[in-house]
Amino acid sequence: MKKSFVIKIKKLLHAQKQEIIDQSSQSIEVDHDGDEIDEIQANVLIGIANQLNIRNASKLSQIENAFHRLENGSYGKCQDCQLDIPEKRLLHNPHFQTCVDCAEDREFELKRKRQ
Repeated sequence: MKKSFVIKIKKLLHAQKQEIIDQSSQSIEVDHDGDEIDEIQANVLIGIANQLNIRNASKLSQIENAFHRLENGSYGKCQDCQLDIPEKRLLHNPHFQTCVDCAEDREFELKRKRQ
């Protein structure tokens, strides 16, 4: 993998990480001193904030995993087949761990299990 590509990926990962940290630091103002509808809206907002925090924690974990793979030299290799993941795919989402074919196989297998 070219050094210039690795630098570009690291910048993307750092930017994504910073964006998540910035989003997480924003607080949601909830009005608890209202009628029943205000209370329902407050509960909905709290639920949404909790879901976003869960999603952000998962994304941060994926980003940290990508940094780890960059450091140990396994970045850009498909977890399943060990072939190179195309740079275009990694630029689209720098924490992908599978090539397109293996990702499609996983998706097909999940759909098959659900039926």
